[in-house]
Amino acid sequence: MKCPNCQHENLSDSKFCSDCGSKLTNSSLSKQGVPAWAIIVLSVCFIAIGGLGYAYWDFFVDKKNHSNTYSELNDNQKLTTQQVSSEKLTKKQEAHAQQVDRVTLIKEIQQKVFTVLTNSGQGSGFLYKKGGYVITNAHVVQGEVEVRIRNSMGQESPGTVIGISDRYDIALIHVPSYQDSQPLGIETAESPIGLEVIAFGSPQGFENSASIGYITGNKRDMELENFIYKQIYQVDAQIDKGSSGGPLVDVNTGNVIGINSLLYTTETSTNFAFSIPLYSMLDQFDGWIAKPLSANEVRSVANVYEGNQQTPIETNTTNGTDALLAGQFVQAFRLYYEMALNEGDFYWIADMLAPGSSAYQELEKYINEIAYQGHYFYFTNNEVLDVQYSDGKYYVEMNETFDFYDAQGNYQFYDRYKTYTVITDDYGAYKIAAIKIH
Repeated sequence: MKCPNCQHENLSDSKFCSDCGSKLTNSSLSKQGVPAWAIIVLSVCFIAIGGLGYAYWDFFVDKKNHSNTYSELNDNQKLTTQQVSSEKLTKKQEAHAQQVDRVTLIKEIQQKVFTVLTNSGQGSGFLYKKGGYVITNAHVVQGEVEVRIRNSMGQESPGTVIGISDRYDIALIHVPSYQDSQPLGIETAESPIGLEVIAFGSPQGFENSASIGYITGNKRDMELENFIYKQIYQVDAQIDKGSSGGPLVDVNTGNVIGINSLLYTTETSTNFAFSIPLYSMLDQFDGWIAKPLSANEVRSVANVYEGNQQTPIETNTTNGTDALLAGQFVQAFRLYYEMALNEGDFYWIADMLAPGSSAYQELEKYINEIAYQGHYFYFTNNEVLDVQYSDGKYYVEMNETFDFYDAQGNYQFYDRYKTYTVITDDYGAYKIAAIKIH
């Protein structure tokens, strides 16, 4: 080994330098370098220790981090799934809410829509302003002063015509019984083409009818029966004789936008109707409220004066037209009966049944029994087979089919034949008195 003092090369086991005599120390030995075997052993140990440390970190520490990361991803996936499910549920709830809202809207409005009964016929009307003011068409009450107003529950009240125009087809009736009732909302601006609407009234005596459609045209002008119709709405909602004076309602707001007034029909075209925009006649109605016409002023519009004999209602109960209408009445009843069953609400058909009759009592009991049990009825066929008339009654034979689902989703198909006994009340309105299943 080398002497650190003189750099003389000495034997490996020498303790003193043979040249200068300096003592050879352990530090001198350390500078000889580390043996190769020691380096190898140390390297293996280092690698082994490092490997064990990495394994520990990967298994105990990083696994937890991975687990947390996976959990976060899984939670995100769950959240996304929940969001999608929530969106689907929300859409379903919204659709159901819209359906419920429409049913509620119809029910609420029907309570403020009336059948206007006169000595020469009937029409429709609706509650306009607080104080008991009912709007109708002039041609419904023309020549009349005292009329009767029948509500959706069949209750009648006296009314007095206090305003009628000889230029426009509008009239106003004061009904004291409703002076504290809240009127329908009204629209004070023009409504656009394409607006979804509901037409209310009593077409062909089918009281409390509601027909959904759209405004298909506006700004129409015409002159008919000495009346001027300006800027009227054209609608495809189904209305008929007896609907005159009923309200045309905006589905979205529930506000009245028009007065149903005219029906256009030919042998080769589909029926459509016209409605007078309510906003265009508000000043006229408010003027009559502020200053009602006298009885003679009302009569003079139609050149009818006090003392003239007025013709009572006459109902022809023997011709084919009335038999056809009786059959159509039963068909209309079936549509409302389906709603009554699915809503569990006897209200929908109460006014179409003869009070105190077997049909009234049986159907009221049945609907109340099945209400809110989760059953669903879907009517698939509603066919009139024959109509017979005898002793003041119509006997309408029907073939009816419908699908029935119980609360558990079990399905059953029904095919039935029935005979409906239909009578007419004192005002010529059809009522079902009895139902026989064959």
